[in-house]
Amino acid sequence: MNTALTPLSTEDIQQFITNGFLVKRNILDPKLCAAARDRLWAGNTSSHLRRDDPQTWLNGLPEADRQSTPDGMNDRTGDHGWRLRELSGDEDLINLLPRRVFPWIEQLLGEGEVVTPEVSSSAADPDPRGSRLRGWPVWGGKELRGMYCVLPRERTSDSPALADAVRAGAHIDPEPMHLVASAYVDKVPKDGGGIVLFPGSHRLLYEAEPDSVDLARYSILHAPHPESGAAAFVLPQPPGLKDALANIEPFEFFGDEGDVVLWHGRMFHSATRNYSNPPQIRQMILYDAYKKSVYDRAYNGRYVKGPRPSPPPNVRKLHGLELGPEVPPPEPRPEGPGLWDDWSEAVRTVAGSEV
Repeated sequence: MNTALTPLSTEDIQQFITNGFLVKRNILDPKLCAAARDRLWAGNTSSHLRRDDPQTWLNGLPEADRQSTPDGMNDRTGDHGWRLRELSGDEDLINLLPRRVFPWIEQLLGEGEVVTPEVSSSAADPDPRGSRLRGWPVWGGKELRGMYCVLPRERTSDSPALADAVRAGAHIDPEPMHLVASAYVDKVPKDGGGIVLFPGSHRLLYEAEPDSVDLARYSILHAPHPESGAAAFVLPQPPGLKDALANIEPFEFFGDEGDVVLWHGRMFHSATRNYSNPPQIRQMILYDAYKKSVYDRAYNGRYVKGPRPSPPPNVRKLHGLELGPEVPPPEPRPEGPGLWDDWSEAVRTVAGSEV
């Protein structure tokens, strides 16, 4: 797909500002979507899952098959989840998503002001350990999070309602990224494990804690532990912040191969259970976009990658790994105190018209 993207309109930007997300359909190259699906199954180490047998996808992984590599790069520790992070620097996946939508990201954050993704592996030169770049939790715009999958299950009489289930699992990611691009590399039907966003919830933390708008300073960094390499960002949240979601109707993002949603990095989000029939695996790639000014203040001189990627929280907790020490915060950001003050001029102009 060589056609250039049409720039975001003022209405698109207004929708992003108001709701905190923007959906775009039929954006990605079908050939690269197919390559992404091939990459996923090439990384399959499960003794249970079979690409040509959808019955092996249904109703959860057997307990013996819920395993992860120690670094979390190939993670099946959830009963209905599979996260293949070793694809973080894959050339086809980076061409598929971040490079494709990068013009839109720059429209929202500023031309020349966004960290660019880096290729570290390809089909001819794989990186099966996912360790050539920095790995979890410091994506920093240079790599994808990877491919995140939700396995299907059969709906039963006691299956929870969508709104109840997604509100229970809703959360804000702690990393200091400005926005996230999520894309499907295969069809995701309604109630098929799609990502769920809570419109307007990107403002909740800012309204409760205005200092949180300084992303690099507010997200607390724990550097890699000298032995385990475990590191993390921690996002302080006032008690009861999530209670506001009771009054917000969740938006379920479902659709076809190549559909993309751009969403604010401080948005509450979750995922539906996957009741697809016939059964399908929800296959989604994610990319975190960072403004260079935030990346520089969040990481440079504060995070030093160890000899291996830091494991994600679920793997860290599974093995009882300690975090490294808390790193002193950087100096306050030089931009203004408003929610959109360090976004692009186009965003600031549209946001200013709301006042």
